[in-house]
Amino acid sequence: MNLKSKMMATQQKKPVTHVYKEINEGKFKGVKHYELKEVINGTLQLTELINISKDRNCAQSMPEYWLKIRNDNKWSKCITGLFKTGINYIYKGDLQRKKHLILFKFSTDAKTLKVFVFKDFYTRDLSNVLLLINHSAKI
Repeated sequence: MNLKSKMMATQQKKPVTHVYKEINEGKFKGVKHYELKEVINGTLQLTELINISKDRNCAQSMPEYWLKIRNDNKWSKCITGLFKTGINYIYKGDLQRKKHLILFKFSTDAKTLKVFVFKDFYTRDLSNVLLLINHSAKI
């Protein structure tokens, strides 16, 4: 796929957007739990409950945070790291070994989280997708 077709795919590809609200505020130090409130432009790609925890310098890749999902009655192992994008409150990650791009947009108080899953699309050049995410409805 050449650069032009990648750009077109990015522009045409709309992510599945998950809107989460924080639950159990302040209960855990370094960990936030979120509950799904809405799915836009598709079907659920994650789980109803997610867990975002601060990195404790356990991985060489050095993400800022880690994502876990809720399977039955317990938390999964880390699904992806959340890495800085250069834009405040927006982080990037991937699912299934770079098969799906995933972007996280936190509200300024981190009580609301939008998770954008670009199904069957991954790129290291985030310029086009960040424009799309940055212009999405404010949270």
